[in-house]
Amino acid sequence: GVRPNMRPPPPPPPHFHHQQRPPAPHAPHQLGPPPPHAAPLQHRPPPGYQTAPPQPTQPPPAAVQASTLPKESADTAWTEHTAPDGKTKYYYNSVTKESTYEMPDALAKKQKAPSKPAIEWKEYTDASSGKKYFSNGETTTWERPKELNSGEIAEPEADEEQHQPSRKKKKTGPRKVTDFGSKVEAIAAFKGLLLAKGVTPTNKWNEVVKMCSSDTRWEACEILSLGERKQALAEYQTKRANALKNQEREERMRAKSAFQDLLAEVLPSVEFFDVVSTRFVDIRSYLTKDDRFYAVEEESTRDELFLEFCEEVRKRDERKKRNQRREAKEAFYTFLKEHEEDGSLTFASTWKSFLSSLSDAELKEPRFAASPSMSDPDRELYFSDYVIDLQAAEDEKRRRIKDARRRAEKAQREAYRSLLDRLASDGTINPSTRFRNVENVLSQDPSYGPLREQSPESPRDIFDDYIEEWNDIYRRDRKFLSRLVQSSGKKTLQVNLNSTYDDFKKGLLDEAADSPENYQDTRHILNPEEFVSSALVYFNELLTRAKESAETLKRRRSSTTGVESSEDEGEIIEDGEIEG
Repeated sequence: GVRPNMRPPPPPPPHFHHQQRPPAPHAPHQLGPPPPHAAPLQHRPPPGYQTAPPQPTQPPPAAVQASTLPKESADTAWTEHTAPDGKTKYYYNSVTKESTYEMPDALAKKQKAPSKPAIEWKEYTDASSGKKYFSNGETTTWERPKELNSGEIAEPEADEEQHQPSRKKKKTGPRKVTDFGSKVEAIAAFKGLLLAKGVTPTNKWNEVVKMCSSDTRWEACEILSLGERKQALAEYQTKRANALKNQEREERMRAKSAFQDLLAEVLPSVEFFDVVSTRFVDIRSYLTKDDRFYAVEEESTRDELFLEFCEEVRKRDERKKRNQRREAKEAFYTFLKEHEEDGSLTFASTWKSFLSSLSDAELKEPRFAASPSMSDPDRELYFSDYVIDLQAAEDEKRRRIKDARRRAEKAQREAYRSLLDRLASDGTINPSTRFRNVENVLSQDPSYGPLREQSPESPRDIFDDYIEEWNDIYRRDRKFLSRLVQSSGKKTLQVNLNSTYDDFKKGLLDEAADSPENYQDTRHILNPEEFVSSALVYFNELLTRAKESAETLKRRRSSTTGVESSEDEGEIIEDGEIEG
């Protein structure tokens, strides 16, 4: 039965037949009119609580029909409500227990009737979500009514029974339900819950459930399956473990850095401290008054950091000394360079001779005088190295001069040989020419004077070498050409006053064409790589002989009568020479 002062909740409303809409959950009992949407009711409401009209869910049972009830009471029992989305309107009849998304005719006619005095709207708060909603006794909505935009909101009446807590309610705190747009958002929220609850990388799943299940955010993540939650937990614990390791590493590094700062501040003021001989136990008491000493917990780590500090100080001191020695050496070299420029220091100078050339002020100059960064042996060594560099520079200078002279002399000799090539080409000289016969011609050329400056005998020596080399080649080629000419009966090879060199060359190639070897040798003679062609020299020789024979014959014809020709004048031999 129903307890006194308590209205039983209506049975589940039916779906209306025309539209299929997603059902809205029952609202919990609230102070005042029911909110548009709330969590399902788990127990009977206390006196004075009112349930929200349910949304359409099922077709009406046959037992409950509007026709079996008085029409007048059924028409006036319709009320308007708003779905949880805050937008969709639906209608509920408390008499027939019918729900519909279409406005009933009775309610439509009622709204068209002359308006009654405005019903006062009141503002209420949903206990589960803390969200505000509004009701005028007939309609409940999440949206603020237009009538309240400029008017006052009446305070809800406080019913004594409405303030009494539920006797069977399990949780006293509000139940907050959050809708996530995707599982990605739900997973992120779930990991945030794990972090907020202090879940460690070593917690088991059962321990996590005990730690988090009482939090409303745990229920808010019910969109995730058990496997998805465990997977999210594994990802969280892996990331959290790495973060904790990094945090511990950073803390250790900060502690070590602070301890090293402490060493750097305290140890320089300790008189007996030495980076080589001092031990950690010797200076420990000087450090224990500072909190940074205890930031490093293990004594072995402190000892290790102390040794690292000493090693770093030792290396820093060595670097400083090296820099000072380098600077002293550079200053010493600058001092020597200045004296090299004024001529008091040369590649032939010695340490003693250089010291004797310096004044007293120069001997005491910081760049030259001995110092902790530059001892006397260092100065002598630096001086010796500098003089060696001067000697090397002098040797290099001499070598360059010698090379330049050698190149110049070579160019002068090549110019003189070019002169000999020109004289050979125009026939001024030949393989049998003597130097004394052309010395006057050679001395007129610009290449003759520089060559004679090298050596007075150079022009004659180069000329003789040139003629000798040329003559060796010509004697070999002349023997071959003479054999071709003597074995041929062609007129082109019989040189006379009317013969030309081109005809002579053509005759030689024709004569040698029968033998590939002779033809190749002939072409080589006609086109030599050096000197004038031996064929041209041989042709000029034959042409000269023909001219001499013609002149001799002419003189013989013009001689007086009765004089014997050949025996008195001499016999002309084959090579054109006249024997006496």
